Amino acid sequence: MKDKKAFLFYFLMSIIFLDFGNQIKKISYNPYIENHSNPIFSISHTTNQGGAFGVFQNHTNLLAIFGIIAIALITFYVYKNIKFSDKTALLSITLFTAGALGNLIERITNGYVIDYIKLNFIDFPIFNMFDILICLGIFIYAIFVLIEQKKVINEQKLQNNSDK
Repeated sequence: MKDKKAFLFYFLMSIIFLDFGNQIKKISYNPYIENHSNPIFSISHTTNQGGAFGVFQNHTNLLAIFGIIAIALITFYVYKNIKFSDKTALLSITLFTAGALGNLIERITNGYVIDYIKLNFIDFPIFNMFDILICLGIFIYAIFVLIEQKKVINEQKLQNNSDK
């Protein structure tokens, strides 16, 4: 184990974000919220038997297996490689895992995922809070990787300039 504190943070925060996603879903069933609409978004419950943007429609079992494998690999990666000092990576992976776990649980228990957030200002598929956590985790991790890559490039430039 690379860092017990990092793994504990990852585990506990994944559960907390998973619960957060579930609470948002429960709130969305409030009749006032469900029937409320504004120019930005509305709540409209629908079932999704596919993945993001409807890919693998009606392949819930395949998506569930993929989700289990992805979560297991990510958890193993965190267990072996992530340090608590890698806070940005740790947070982004935690967000992604919570979102993937939330959608996985719905796929296994319901046979589908419940999507309910509809953007009214653009033609975009309806999504849920777990989708937001997944996308946010990927976005933060991508920014983290780009920043780290830029640091490495700058260090290499400094090293090359000092070698001259």
